[in-house]
Formats: sequence, structure tokens, C-alpha cells
Amino acid sequence: MKTTYNPNQSPRVIIIQKLYGKFFNNEEDLSFNKHRFKKFIKDIVSGTIERDDLIKEEVKKHLSNDLKLENLDKVFQIIIKSAVFEFLYKPKVSTNIIIKE
Repeated sequence: MKTTYNPNQSPRVIIIQKLYGKFFNNEEDLSFNKHRFKKFIKDIVSGTIERDDLIKEEVKKHLSNDLKLENLDKVFQIIIKSAVFEFLYKPKVSTNIIIKE
């Protein structure tokens, strides 16, 4: 029996959902359901939250003066923050995978 692809099960979709809840809905509960990539999801979510200020500074260095992270779409902000976290703190993850996903 072939299983169909469910985008809600994608680790990066779960990461975006958790970070959005934390940054924009002030959700305090960061529970992580059973998932085959639970450790990866938890590492990226926790690391992005813990290093939020450092990530913002890093992004700010590379944006033009007329472009501010906080003025971008909320989901895009989360995607950028989590990707920058992976680039900086998860060197074993291929940059091609980070960019593609």
C-alpha cells in the first residue's frame, strides 16, 4: 500500500508552525508530538528561539537599509529565521536541502 504525501508531516512545516505560534501568537506550550524527526524539529525550534536576537542581527547585516525583517510577511520571517539558524548552527545539514525546503 502506497502512502500519500502529507505536507503537514514535513518537519519544516511543523517547525514553521511551532515558531509562528511562539513568535506571533505568544504560545508558551512547545510540546512536540511523536514524529520520526522529533529531535531535529525540537533542535531547530528551540535553537531558533534561543538565538532569535543573534539571528535578527545576522539577517540585518545582509539586508539593504530600506528592507527590514519585521516588515516582511510573518511566515517569511519565520522561514528566514529558521533557515539562518540551520546555516549557522547545523553545518551537517546540506545547504542545498535548507534552500530547497
